[in-house]
Amino acid sequence: MTGRFWMISRGRGGVVIVMLAMLILFAGAAIAQTAEERQVDFGKEIYKSKATCLFCHRWDGNGDQGYGGIALSLRKTQLTHDQLIETIRCGRPGTGMPYHDQFAYTDKRCYDVTRADLGDKAPPQAVSFLAPREVQAVVAFLEAKIKGRGPATLEECVYFWGAETKECDTYKN
Repeated sequence: MTGRFWMISRGRGGVVIVMLAMLILFAGAAIAQTAEERQVDFGKEIYKSKATCLFCHRWDGNGDQGYGGIALSLRKTQLTHDQLIETIRCGRPGTGMPYHDQFAYTDKRCYDVTRADLGDKAPPQAVSFLAPREVQAVVAFLEAKIKGRGPATLEECVYFWGAETKECDTYKN
């Protein structure tokens, strides 16, 4: 078989086949290398638009005065991976942090309580519900780009907003 491959690869068509095989191999490696980056970018877009997290937590995750009070800093949070998922899905009872799971508090999936158990302490419903993969992507974004970071930088601002924005002008000194 090795001799046969050698003979095929020596001809004009064989060279093309070998080159295509190498291209496919390298392209596959490049795609595998960026899968995590694609999830982080997807999470950023969910954070920015669909879940509207930036209205309370700001683009940089520092937290801010929002419709539900002062949002906590996601840069300083001590929440674990699983706690971040639960908080996004279930919100925070007694606060303005909304829930993004459309079935939250209809059963005991969130903090082992229902809406009836919480009464007026139930968190608000989010503007948009998120699918589990969207919640995972937001958490991937938070863990890769926000949580545990110091003050926001120009590089982070440009990553979030793009290079053609005035949002990042304050970081250009």
